[in-house]
Amino acid sequence: MNDIEMIPLGKLRLSEANVRKNDSNLFIEELAANIEAKGLLQNLIVAPAKKRGMFDVTAGGRRLRALNFLLEAGKLAKDHPVACRVLDIDAAEQSELSLIENVIRLDMTPTDEIRAYKHFVNEGSDLDAIAKRFGRTRRFIEGRLRLADLADPIFAALEEGKITLDVAKAYATTPNHERQMLVWNELSNSWQGNQADSIRRMITHSAIRSSSPMAKLASEADYLAAGGKIERDLFTEDGGETWIDAEIAQRIAGEKLQAFATQIAETSGYAWVRPILETRVTYGATEDLHQVHLEPAPLSDEEQAEADRLMETISALEAESDGVDEDDEAAAAEFQTRWEAASSAYDALHDKPPVIPEEMKANVGCFVIIGADGQPAVASGLYSDKPLERRKARGSDAGEGASGTAGEGGNPSSAPKPLSQKLVEELAVQRRDILAINLASTPAIALDYLIFAIADSRALYSAQALGTTLRAPSPSLYLANYPESPAHTLMADMRETLDLSWTEHRRTVDRFSAFSALDDDAKASWLAWCMAKTLEASMGIDKKAGQSGPEPIDLHDHLAALMGINVASHWRPTSANYFDRVSKQALLAHVSEVGGPTMAASFMGSKKGDLSASCEKLFAGETIVAPEVKEAALAWVPEAMRFRVLAASEPDDEPPVEHEPDSDADEVESAEEQGAQAGETVDA
Repeated sequence: MNDIEMIPLGKLRLSEANVRKNDSNLFIEELAANIEAKGLLQNLIVAPAKKRGMFDVTAGGRRLRALNFLLEAGKLAKDHPVACRVLDIDAAEQSELSLIENVIRLDMTPTDEIRAYKHFVNEGSDLDAIAKRFGRTRRFIEGRLRLADLADPIFAALEEGKITLDVAKAYATTPNHERQMLVWNELSNSWQGNQADSIRRMITHSAIRSSSPMAKLASEADYLAAGGKIERDLFTEDGGETWIDAEIAQRIAGEKLQAFATQIAETSGYAWVRPILETRVTYGATEDLHQVHLEPAPLSDEEQAEADRLMETISALEAESDGVDEDDEAAAAEFQTRWEAASSAYDALHDKPPVIPEEMKANVGCFVIIGADGQPAVASGLYSDKPLERRKARGSDAGEGASGTAGEGGNPSSAPKPLSQKLVEELAVQRRDILAINLASTPAIALDYLIFAIADSRALYSAQALGTTLRAPSPSLYLANYPESPAHTLMADMRETLDLSWTEHRRTVDRFSAFSALDDDAKASWLAWCMAKTLEASMGIDKKAGQSGPEPIDLHDHLAALMGINVASHWRPTSANYFDRVSKQALLAHVSEVGGPTMAASFMGSKKGDLSASCEKLFAGETIVAPEVKEAALAWVPEAMRFRVLAASEPDDEPPVEHEPDSDADEVESAEEQGAQAGETVDA
């Protein structure tokens, strides 16, 4: 028999052969509400039970639970008729049928569900009525309707499975399509494009300071006219203002910068001019370009004559300066005006664009940025979109060497695989940032480190504009699509806490004078921050077979010990920044490290994704475990992120001191040798 029969609800029970075991009450209330509103739309499949007059439900167990929920709520009676298809099959066939029912089916996609709710709203249905009809909450329906209003490219990506529902929800945090697309264009092609937290953070981080260069470029009048809102701080002397609609300011500033770029393109002869809503040219903007070094245009005869005249004027003013009465403010101000006028005119005369050879004009271009004063500016430096030589990727030598030895000298079954190079680089950079934020907060140690670095340096630098060989170059390991971390954010924010008043002056001499007038604490803070920005990335573990990445740096570990750095208080491992990117074997080893082998064994049967999610909760202290396990988990960080405890060195361990020149002849010879080496490096 396999006809549809109406069987009293009280005669139905769940078959033990039903394969669905782990979600017995999941969404039962919602399903019950739907059945109450629309009736049972799909019959149950049952088989006669051993107990006379009873039937085992093989397919439709959740519908049976929902019906029983209504029975217990007094909304249905025991004799309520339920449509059932009765099959005379044994237990094995029942299990097979239950498996088919639960596995071989295609659930409605999120976008189909979204369109369905949108359809009912367009038909005039009330949200509460829709929620009751489908057994959902009003909040759930509102959330799906918000997704229906996503910008078209984002909704299309959701429909095509290119982004997850969580990512789509992050974009839907704001209904503003312009803001959605701004973040989409920024993140969609990076690793953060699938990180809902990063997207949500960027979506909601929508306020800028009125004193920022972008705000100055947009202008308050244009911002307010476009509907922007301003929050004014009434409790500070300067009446600080915050523009809370950053997307409006960005749009206005972008339009002005684009107009300026168009003007430069029309008058300069460059092959291309690209605007960037930044105060400097970013690494990402030039990553695929080749920098072009050209000489500035020579002065014409008339310009050279004017330059000579101005230099004579400046020389005369220098001689005159000794006789200026500093107590006579009017005379001193008049002298200062003449000095600045002559110096500015001389500088402007020599500030000429470079000469671009005819054969290069089709490829050479420049960037326009936002100046510190909020005005559009042509960034220094020219670039070619067709590099003269292919740029060699950083770390390629190390990568090739590592790939040749990967997996050698170890038993894959007894030790976890080495971490990927991208992961160890990210961990190394984030570990560097933790050291940096602590160094930036400890000026005394930063000063000692700075003096030592200068005294012990073997590097050669070019001494030009500032008249010194001292430089603070950027670290050699730069990561595009940099992973978010609290320490990195704090380093970026710390600059805003420094005394920036001296940076507003145009001339180098004036900026130096203003900086010299700062108090010792302000200067020390600048020193610590600049020193911290130069830190190279390093690993907390020695190189192992097949393990690529930055080398450990003993001095970093020593500095961390001096400052008592606790890495765990700055950085926590998550699925996104660590657990999803290491092997299951490594995850089990981490669990065993904090909870012992018994806890690790309990996860042996878990899928990698489930284990990663469990690790994120465990190491965030969100799992109910013994107090000592929780304490260990909250203190745990990967070995690559740890600062090592260095053993005291023996006198014999110190390398011999290099010979230093003790005569003028030695110094000349040493300088010549170093110059030759530097020249070879440049040629290469």
